[in-house]
Amino acid sequence: MSPRTQVPSNRLSPLLLQALFRIHHTPAGPIDRPFSHETDRFAFANETVWNYVEGEVHPQAEREPAVARRYTRHCFVMVRAALQFWKFARFDSNGPPLPNDELVRRIRRVCARHVWLPPLSPDRRIVFPGFGSLREISASAAGLFQDHLGAAWPVYLRVGNFPICLPVSSRAKARLNREILRDLEAGYPTLLWLYNFPSLNINHTVLVYQATPEPGRIRYQVYDPNYADAPKELQFEPATQTFTFEPTFYFKGGPVTPRAVYRGFFE
Repeated sequence: MSPRTQVPSNRLSPLLLQALFRIHHTPAGPIDRPFSHETDRFAFANETVWNYVEGEVHPQAEREPAVARRYTRHCFVMVRAALQFWKFARFDSNGPPLPNDELVRRIRRVCARHVWLPPLSPDRRIVFPGFGSLREISASAAGLFQDHLGAAWPVYLRVGNFPICLPVSSRAKARLNREILRDLEAGYPTLLWLYNFPSLNINHTVLVYQATPEPGRIRYQVYDPNYADAPKELQFEPATQTFTFEPTFYFKGGPVTPRAVYRGFFE
């Protein structure tokens, strides 16, 4: 093979290996700041299709007013978009707010970038003037963000959905825990899909942004898009190699099967 046709070994970058072969690589690039639940979440929540009470589906009581649920089935879309805005957008509270058509164009530009790509440098980020954070601007223009973050239906066709029928071993859970910790030490959140297939008691995504190691367990703070206020907690117990998620209005709480998503094309 001539020198001109040889492929240098460094051409297979860690990002390419991760995208194509699900070989996880902790990003090496610097970050401006860690993910903040206070500023980097959306001001609105993903709504559930069903009426949940303490983790169980309940019929709507006749005496209760009908609940109009406009923004449902968007948990994947919301955590993906939160990470995209953290990586690719910048907010400038000193400038004048954008007109709606330009705001929509910039929302789409942010969401058009593959979420697994490295963060942009501050000078290359897409700027949103007039507001200091994603939470602030999404509170002011909730409808525009909901309409243009992305449709829900493509999530059901993700290539990364198909392994749901495959069991996740204890060893795989321990490895995922190490990857989450390593990424957080470097300043990068992890998007997790939580499920218990074939049970349907949970099918949800969260963004893990902080870890607190304690004797016998690791407590993870997560952004749960089903809530617009406080963070939720995911735990990992090394002794049993088990992840558990706290009780919520849509889940009774307990063990969950975690799978990292949006770390590459096949995830």
